[in-house]
Amino acid sequence: MTIGVFAAVVIVACAAVALPRLAFYQLTGRWSPISKVDVLHSPSRVTGWSEDGLRLSDGRTLQLPGFRKLPRESAALTEVTKRGVEVAGDGRVYGLVRVHHWCGNDPVREHIARVDVADMLTYLRLGEWSAPPSADALELASRTAGGTFSEWGWDVSEFAIFQHWTR
Repeated sequence: MTIGVFAAVVIVACAAVALPRLAFYQLTGRWSPISKVDVLHSPSRVTGWSEDGLRLSDGRTLQLPGFRKLPRESAALTEVTKRGVEVAGDGRVYGLVRVHHWCGNDPVREHIARVDVADMLTYLRLGEWSAPPSADALELASRTAGGTFSEWGWDVSEFAIFQHWTR
């Protein structure tokens, strides 16, 4: 009798541990969630921005390559600068943007992507450019100026189109 009760307790405990993993597998085709987290190498903290550029914690104001003016307000610029920016050797500015994977069938639970800030703003039709992008680039750019951002990040569908656009 004791062995039977012990075996039943072990089976119930194993089922309690395995059932959530099995349910996740049935939804996503994976046994555990995926994290995609990019990093910045030697980031600089951004204290804010104006039309003249990003204000860095060391006192510099950094205008993005290809831009004359940045937007006064922007959910996209807020999101991409909140973790700091990296200035590459060629002058390009990179930031991190949280991507919202809203579908329950998507195994990605955490996604923070490294993006070129100027490319992102161009794709989202934000700011004033020094010279207008090519007609082809604008034709394929976001139809919604400013993009689709929420408290959880940039919509994964729009981010995927942006990735394709940058290629």
